[in-house]
Amino acid sequence: MLTEQVIKMNTKDLRWFQEICRCKSITKAAANLYISPQGLSKGIRTLEHELGVELFLRTPNGVELTRYGEYLYEKSESLLKELHLLTAELERMKQMENGYLRLCSAYGILRILSPDFILQFEKAHPGMGIDYMEYPDCHVDDEMERGNFDVGFHVDGAEMEGFHSIPMFSFPISLLVYEGHPLAGRKFVRAEDLDGEPMVIESRAFQIHRMFQELCMEKGVRPNIIFNTSGFSLCHKLCAQKKALSVVVDRISQDMGNSLLRKIPFEHPLEWSVSMIYKKEFEHNRLIRIFREYTLDYLKKI
Repeated sequence: MLTEQVIKMNTKDLRWFQEICRCKSITKAAANLYISPQGLSKGIRTLEHELGVELFLRTPNGVELTRYGEYLYEKSESLLKELHLLTAELERMKQMENGYLRLCSAYGILRILSPDFILQFEKAHPGMGIDYMEYPDCHVDDEMERGNFDVGFHVDGAEMEGFHSIPMFSFPISLLVYEGHPLAGRKFVRAEDLDGEPMVIESRAFQIHRMFQELCMEKGVRPNIIFNTSGFSLCHKLCAQKKALSVVVDRISQDMGNSLLRKIPFEHPLEWSVSMIYKKEFEHNRLIRIFREYTLDYLKKI
């Protein structure tokens, strides 16, 4: 039954239907969707005709769901998810047939690999290309789960069921301190040294935030995080301005090149580890196999 319904409708139909259910008014829903009430009514009538049932009762006060409409509304989110997965898989198949691999990477990883990573792959494999996007760490996992990309470069966190995970590289995480700060002369720091210290750190969408918070919780420390950001550059800027300390990945921090800042390792080392992930069902896919072998060979040279 579910498959038959998915075949009969599209995402637009369901989004329109859901909006009318939320507003309980075709006029209000049409305004939110930036279409005319006449156009929305026509679309819903088409949907009702395709399904062979009446979804709404028109009343002087708006619309009310019929029992068929209530059932469809209950199932609409799962239907939308199924439609999204279906279209994503069709797009993946089309792109891979055309020689394009969709790569999803966490911020900072392609910076370490350098643009040559992409350019050399396309040069070595004429007719093949990489279509890539960068996201915060946790969003990479979400995008891969949804099937929006073929391969992901993610920062290791929770194990992802149904995915192969191939280690790529790992770098220490250190405390970033400005010159003149009492901790600047230390050889290493403990979480306890940071109790009450103003900190700027990447947001909860990044694994470095989780790792630092877990270290502090383990030691009974409440970090004074005054600002969350989505990029290392602001961490370095605010630290250089002596407004806060930060927690950074050593290798990425090197590229910032600020001689007035120091990186101090933690007494209990923290590691920023990166892996390549892809669904186990694609293990023998030719394009993924070529890209995996190319990546592992490239890593030996950096």
